[in-house]
Amino acid sequence: MLEKVLRKEAWTADCMLICLPGIGLVGSLTGELLMESAVENIPILELYPESLLYVSVTSREGLITPPKITINKISTGEFKGITIVRGVSQPTTQFNQYELARRLIEVAEESGIRIIIGIGGYAITRVGEKRRVYISSTNWRISMLGASLGFLPLRGTVVGAAGLIPGLASLHGFDSACILIETNGESPDLAAAKTAQNSVISFLKKYFSKD
Repeated sequence: MLEKVLRKEAWTADCMLICLPGIGLVGSLTGELLMESAVENIPILELYPESLLYVSVTSREGLITPPKITINKISTGEFKGITIVRGVSQPTTQFNQYELARRLIEVAEESGIRIIIGIGGYAITRVGEKRRVYISSTNWRISMLGASLGFLPLRGTVVGAAGLIPGLASLHGFDSACILIETNGESPDLAAAKTAQNSVISFLKKYFSKD
């Protein structure tokens, strides 16, 4: 997997949020909302897994941007730093999904990250005015923390990076969780993304308040 380092200096962050495209584009939109609200946004790294969608985006000036996964560190004023992982798509092969997970966990280890959270949509036929939030974790204490915020237990399978990366992260000693928001799958679901943004910030405030 090719990569491009955008910041060579050492850096640290509190958490890593996996905000890649999926059902309703909830994860990727959540990443955009968090970056728009940040007081500081520092590009860190670009990754180029071979099985991303084979499309390039062109700018108004006619410049080509190849498909990639981006890693940015943002500051919200409430946390030392939040690492946002975004991209035009997810890898479409199992090999590249695991390769991406391995590299992101390495980045987390190098930057002192304590918790890795995957964000995505939970597909249902009809959604209410208030979207329900679901959580799953390999750490029972974290699941109970989510329950104290009104999150429901997530049962079943989570396909893609939002479930895979938090699952593998626990094997490396990280706290991790998967947070999904109800969506009917119609893209883009901005209402679900706004719910995800507020829910994740509330969760992180409570998680770090235990220190």
